[in-house]
Amino acid sequence: MKVFSFSHRKIKVCFSFILASSCILSSCASVSSAGKTASAVMAVANALPAQHASNQTIENKTIALKQLSYETTPLQTLASSVSVFSQNGVVIDASAAGNGYVQIKYTGPEKKLKVQVKKDTSTYNYDLNGKGITETYSLQMGNGQYSIRVLENVSGSYYKEVCNAPLAVTLSSETAPFLYPNQYVSFTTSSLATKKATELTAGANTDVEKLKLIYNYMIKNIKYDFEKAAKVTSGYVPNVDTILTTQKGICFDYSSLMAAMLRSQGIPSKVVVGSVDTLAVTHAWNEVYLKGTGWITIKIEVSNTGWKLIDPTLGASNTVGKGYTTARIY
Repeated sequence: MKVFSFSHRKIKVCFSFILASSCILSSCASVSSAGKTASAVMAVANALPAQHASNQTIENKTIALKQLSYETTPLQTLASSVSVFSQNGVVIDASAAGNGYVQIKYTGPEKKLKVQVKKDTSTYNYDLNGKGITETYSLQMGNGQYSIRVLENVSGSYYKEVCNAPLAVTLSSETAPFLYPNQYVSFTTSSLATKKATELTAGANTDVEKLKLIYNYMIKNIKYDFEKAAKVTSGYVPNVDTILTTQKGICFDYSSLMAAMLRSQGIPSKVVVGSVDTLAVTHAWNEVYLKGTGWITIKIEVSNTGWKLIDPTLGASNTVGKGYTTARIY
């Protein structure tokens, strides 16, 4: 494994992008197989570090448009053998890019940092802890040329680019990014979520049976947290084990926990964040890949009495929501 450090000249630019958001993405096309077994997925998941949690949230708040001014680095052509990039205290490990994720850590003095993952015209922006803790970011935009940038806060909403790594990605399968942990769907073999999913699906023989068992457990046991929903702001990172322990959460929590439990059993699952015509808030739901069927949508809504189910594939009733619009996929 080679470590590549690159020097650069700096060009000053100033432009706008939406924090913790992205250009609208459509769902991935169906593929013929899930691509990975549960054991293979969990072997990698077990090696991933626990994700850094933030106390900020996304629900019920409008994501603000920020003006960010930072120095940018011209992209450079790198040898295909390069899998680890190092610059200005930032280490980007792209050795698992084929599985749909990169791991990033910052080893310098503690700072406020952002990660920007860009492909073509779509951009995802995330927080990166400045404490040297490795975090995992998804390459969910499919095959192609990515740009992985790390930005350091200078003052207010102004950021300086400290690392810029171009990355050519060829995924092992189209479902790969939705089988492994990332910052918003964080789990390992020792996670409570993994253990609960394994317990629930012990007698199941098919992915459909596993999905039904996990889905029914979620609906019956996880309560909606209206108090939390009233306080959330942009930047929240769900902790799936906390959600499972407290047995309550918001839509983002529900979707993250469900995705973690399904992925731990080798079932590809997306966390989808967007909007619903009938809800005046940011909403989250799941898409799940089933062999022979493709991607199906698992949607929920919330009322004062609890969850309302919208699930045409599994036959759940109370179809209330219309006009679901996808903004981001994790």
